[in-house]
Amino acid sequence: MKKQFNSFMDDSSLEKLNGELVWKSNRKQKQKQRLLEAIDQLEQSESVKSGNDILPMKQNRLLRNVIYCGIALVILSGAFISSAFVSPAMAQVAAKIPYLGQLFKQEPVSDVLYQELEKKGYKIDSLGQTYYGGKKQIEISVTGSAKYFKSVKGDINKIAKDMLEARHFDTYKVKITRYDPSQYEYKPDPRQEKYDKIEEEIDNELKKHNYHVLSATIGGFDQDVKVELEVPDTEQHIEEIKQIINDVLIKNKEEKTPIKVYKINLKKREQDGRWGNIINDVGEDLLGKEEYHVKMVGYSVHPEPQVLIYTSLSNSEENRQFANELEEVIDEFLQTEDMKAKIKGDSYRIIIYAKGKKKLN
Repeated sequence: MKKQFNSFMDDSSLEKLNGELVWKSNRKQKQKQRLLEAIDQLEQSESVKSGNDILPMKQNRLLRNVIYCGIALVILSGAFISSAFVSPAMAQVAAKIPYLGQLFKQEPVSDVLYQELEKKGYKIDSLGQTYYGGKKQIEISVTGSAKYFKSVKGDINKIAKDMLEARHFDTYKVKITRYDPSQYEYKPDPRQEKYDKIEEEIDNELKKHNYHVLSATIGGFDQDVKVELEVPDTEQHIEEIKQIINDVLIKNKEEKTPIKVYKINLKKREQDGRWGNIINDVGEDLLGKEEYHVKMVGYSVHPEPQVLIYTSLSNSEENRQFANELEEVIDEFLQTEDMKAKIKGDSYRIIIYAKGKKKLN
């Protein structure tokens, strides 16, 4: 699972986490819909200030508050570098950090586990690495009858635990559930068909007038329905665009619907997307092994890129030394040719925090 920024209304404290589930193709849309609906319900029930937005607006409506609600679903599925990266000069430093020789060198465990279970013929509906309030789990959903589920649950659990043990990932629990379609019958919002029609009309009208917008979507909860308009921050015709949208709303008897405008810095949006992938490459081993004491890995690109490592460590001299060593190793990884191609010359900082968000390095 993959948060957001002033549109770009930057909040430097917002940590962005990327996430993707390994979805079985024939259930992909239903599974994602269930996930998004669950987040919808959470947003509806919580009074939470929205974060900054970088996702396409439809997806962002559903995911915006995940981090602030404290139940971020994170599935790290980046393509990890397969070659060794620790230089001889770093060998002494690396030796002080448990298992560091394996850091950043393997395919994501969720990908490998899913492939292994599929190869063995198990009926897997979805699989992912999840983080709820600091709890880390490998969650596996199995299709089939209750009898089938009972017969394979133990074997699947053993395969998952063996794989985690082989990687020294000792922070995860394994949760295996049965997917029962009858429990997740999707009931579409009857308003959505109307909203989709309005969005199509808005899009057509804007194209007629040659206005370039990034997105214009309508939706929300009950009394909070609004049009969310994304435009480049260089756009000079916002009032004209809003008038065209208002005309469409009046035509469809939605004239009271407010229009929220988000001015997007396109350079920052592109940069944000790249650093989301970079963080995927950095995060799995750090999160998977208790010896690193890492609770969350995130980033910000405002004002410039920062890699944010949140740990459970106290703010002691010994832990500050550990953090400085870890920073050096992560930085060397980021200076490999593969990573430099993703970084594209961006300057960046690596910040490692102790408990209470006190900087360790």
